[in-house]
Amino acid sequence: MDRIEELTIEAGERGIDVHEREIPVPGMSAAYIKTETGEHIIIRMDGTQAERACWLAEELGHHYTGSDRRLHYNAADDWRAEAKARKWAHDRLLSPDAIRTAARNTDDIYEIAFTLNVSVEFLRESIDWYMARGLWAPDVMPEEFGDAAEQAQPEE
Repeated sequence: MDRIEELTIEAGERGIDVHEREIPVPGMSAAYIKTETGEHIIIRMDGTQAERACWLAEELGHHYTGSDRRLHYNAADDWRAEAKARKWAHDRLLSPDAIRTAARNTDDIYEIAFTLNVSVEFLRESIDWYMARGLWAPDVMPEEFGDAAEQAQPEE
């Protein structure tokens, strides 16, 4: 069972319908929508399997964190809701140990992301998130991890 199937089953067990379709809003990859008649997650169908799994996890994060889509809220509230859902997704899809295990055989971030079935962007954000929480040390991070590695290096 792949990640998308696993997350879709989890959503279904919580009464959330998952739909893959075209989303006509530029820049929008997915949405969690809560209405009087039910909860729905819509995911853009043109992403890679890894991207779609990350999008689905983040939208499921909106359900778990109570940070659902709202209209007419201010930008700060929207940003906080997105951050909460995204952090939930990082914790759900990747643990620091899973990243370390995948990185044992290679320091190529693209191979590690492929092994973990997540996007490179999501992997980098996960490492940043774990570093901010003190769960990831910069000395165990390959330089190829890009911005996250550069930001983590102590200033001389």
